[in-house]
Amino acid sequence: MPEVVLDSKVTVLLLGNYEPDGQRSMFRFHNLLKEGLKANGVNVRSFRPPVVFGRFGAATSGWGKWIGYLDKYVLCPLFLRRAVTSLKGERIVHIIDHSNAFYTKWLSKEITVVTCHDLLAVRSARGEFEENRLKFTGKLQQSIIEAGLRRSTFIASVSRATADDVDRIIGKKTDWLNVIPNALDEDFIENAASDSQNHLKCPKSLQNLKYVMHIGGEKWYKNRTLALKVFTKLHAMDQAIKLVIVGPAFTNDQLSAAGHDPALPLPIIYLSGVDDTELRSVYGHCQMLLFLSLIEGFGWPILEAQACGCPVLTLDRAPMNELNASKQLILTGDPEAPAWSEKAAQTCLQFLQQESSERLLNKDTIREFAADFTNESSVGSYMALYRKALATVSE
Repeated sequence: MPEVVLDSKVTVLLLGNYEPDGQRSMFRFHNLLKEGLKANGVNVRSFRPPVVFGRFGAATSGWGKWIGYLDKYVLCPLFLRRAVTSLKGERIVHIIDHSNAFYTKWLSKEITVVTCHDLLAVRSARGEFEENRLKFTGKLQQSIIEAGLRRSTFIASVSRATADDVDRIIGKKTDWLNVIPNALDEDFIENAASDSQNHLKCPKSLQNLKYVMHIGGEKWYKNRTLALKVFTKLHAMDQAIKLVIVGPAFTNDQLSAAGHDPALPLPIIYLSGVDDTELRSVYGHCQMLLFLSLIEGFGWPILEAQACGCPVLTLDRAPMNELNASKQLILTGDPEAPAWSEKAAQTCLQFLQQESSERLLNKDTIREFAADFTNESSVGSYMALYRKALATVSE
């Protein structure tokens, strides 16, 4: 059979996320994919759930969340059908975030591709995580999403670990078991390919400081308290090392849980409102990223940091261990064990005390590794999946 061509007669409709939800990573993924497809001559259109009721106070929690649901669950299906049927010729609807997979209910006659970033919420609804128990409404929402995934024509997971969850929970259908890793922004790729080290100016608050860092919010799986525990031990070994947090401040309870007396000073610098340029600078001047998430769908910060020459400390769990090019910084063992944080801190210190030539070699290695995660590669894989979808339907 001749290869299917993505010509002007085929339209790819990218179904994006509801804007008031402010999901920055999903907006970035949407834009990267759209730009990459356009660059390859693909006829691409974008669609987002309309913001109608949401103008009266849509939010991510409280009553504002329910206002947003009116747009997402009541109005959007009507707008979506109109947008899809207005397209001429063959078409593919690509739902770029699995949390919107429930829209496949209104797309039963369409070729649908869903990108699955993780199934953590679905797994939480199934009771797989003691740390994250969902209420009835949360469980109901995740069951609707799960059903939507089962109605999709194709699923693309961003990591092998996520594809394994799809295989176990959604089903073993071959068309649902594709793996297409996420791409880094072009600025990070350029940083990874640059010969100059730390060419971005260090933020004033961090100049002349020796620091490790953590990035991430308060979601349970981010495991911020463990990163704080490791830093507390590391700081006791080398008091010149500071901790930079790109995210919310630690509470007194979190400080206490990490074994630190909140009444005593601890050299932590909090950064907020950091844009991508500043973030690359923070990474570029950092000694090490402490990324000790218990679980992730992908783990973008691991690649971002390495693209800037910053080594990353991770647990030996997929997909984090697959994205970490510094094998000596992939930690085994039970992080809940009493002596684990001490050993982790010792691993950090030994790495930081390497000869400068070894550290420079490691920087080159991890930057080269990150440089492979290009948008060109990701978009090429999605185009191949679109061709496969069109060929399957035409058989």
